[in-house]
Amino acid sequence: MNSLLYTSPDYYDKHGNAKPNLMFWLSCFFLARAWIVFVVAGVSREQGQTLLSIFYPSHEGLYLGLGLGTPAVALMLMAGNLHRYPGFFSAVWRWGKAILMVSLLCDLALQAQHLMIQHWSFHWGSAGMLLMAIWLVLYLFRSRRTQFLFEAPITREEKNE
Repeated sequence: MNSLLYTSPDYYDKHGNAKPNLMFWLSCFFLARAWIVFVVAGVSREQGQTLLSIFYPSHEGLYLGLGLGTPAVALMLMAGNLHRYPGFFSAVWRWGKAILMVSLLCDLALQAQHLMIQHWSFHWGSAGMLLMAIWLVLYLFRSRRTQFLFEAPITREEKNE
């Protein structure tokens, strides 16, 4: 990693840790889409079951989406508060790029399985989700900024007691 590329203060937050970029957030939100639908369905009381049945007709799809989105939700929660967490979380954070890549590749495999079940018939929604997943995998694979985000040193908050 060439740290000279990221010497500007814009790449760091007020605690001195690397600041997540927009594509990190987009990839996490893409993986956490089942969680977003689940929370929105839980908030809307009367239409919650209808909402879940529209986006996830089978319960297995919802459960798989929640499982694949859990690492992304955990990384989003960790992203802004790394300076507060104990040292164990920095080890998990270092593996963040690999965790996102594995989650996205599993999501691609599930999308391919869904397309095979549909006999590869074309639907705009499926094509858009597949294209976005492929773009995000390629971005995470090639992005030096994402590599910098997960490899940058983490400064801890000192506790004054």
